[in-house]
Amino acid sequence: MSLTKKTETWVGQHIITREQQQQILAFERSHTNRTFWITAFVIAGILIGLGICLLIAANWQVLPELVKLVGDFALLGVLTYATYWSMQTRKTGLRELFSILSFLAIGATIGLIAQIFHLSGGWTNFAGAWALLGLPFIWLSRSTWINLTWWCLVLTTCPWKHVEKFFSYVWDEFTCLTVLFVIGLYILYNLLKYLVKRFDPYTRLPRAAALLLLASCYLSIAALAALWGLWQTQFPTVLGVHATVFGFLALRLYTAVKEQQITSFKRNAVLTEIYIFLIFMFHTSSLWLSGLGFIGGGLLILILIYCLRQTTRYIKQMEIFK
Repeated sequence: MSLTKKTETWVGQHIITREQQQQILAFERSHTNRTFWITAFVIAGILIGLGICLLIAANWQVLPELVKLVGDFALLGVLTYATYWSMQTRKTGLRELFSILSFLAIGATIGLIAQIFHLSGGWTNFAGAWALLGLPFIWLSRSTWINLTWWCLVLTTCPWKHVEKFFSYVWDEFTCLTVLFVIGLYILYNLLKYLVKRFDPYTRLPRAAALLLLASCYLSIAALAALWGLWQTQFPTVLGVHATVFGFLALRLYTAVKEQQITSFKRNAVLTEIYIFLIFMFHTSSLWLSGLGFIGGGLLILILIYCLRQTTRYIKQMEIFK
């Protein structure tokens, strides 16, 4: 049912007034339109930036070095001024477009200078300089995906070889370290949530960092479950992994209830059911090598689908989400 029909029903049942209906519809339309246009400007900015790079690359050999430098800095200056102008005129979509183009232009400028003057600093120096010089434009951007791109760029500058060397010494304790790693990431994620509440009106960097940390938690839990929870046969290790996975998912379910996020609750409930199904499937794998095994496997899949559908219906009827 569309929002218009829903609000018409509410008006007919005297839940809201006609004026409140118009206010609700106006708010939803403006919010949807703003999200659509900002997303469109983000996509346009990326496409235009890539198009400029391809155009310059096609004529790279015939352009003199002085023309390359002057043209590049002129373009960067124009984009910077356009970003400032869009801020002053409060044109949100254009600000998003010009800030993304300026960020891409900074990376192109660094690469151009390095190519002309034969500078060799490697990816780490290039990514670090790009992230540092492009930070003002990322700060202005309201796109979570562009902010995530900036964080990934920063992470590539970290000395991961020292981390790999550390884990090579403690490989036997890797399961325990992975659990501690997930706990540490989740603690940082919850700390960042407080920063998101305070700084989100000004920049999306804390929100993007929190999203990246949460995604890292889920990936680490998935790796822990796949490599140790499902394949290993050592009882203490398997039990510890299962306790960690179910504990993390239970914590996410509790957080979803506390923050009234029904979508998050449904997703984590489904993940819990799928993990239970995988545990049963892997620990009874010997039964799958026969005709009865295939029949049982098909029935298990049907049972899983039924449980998932029932979970979704039950969650919608639960009174804990208001």
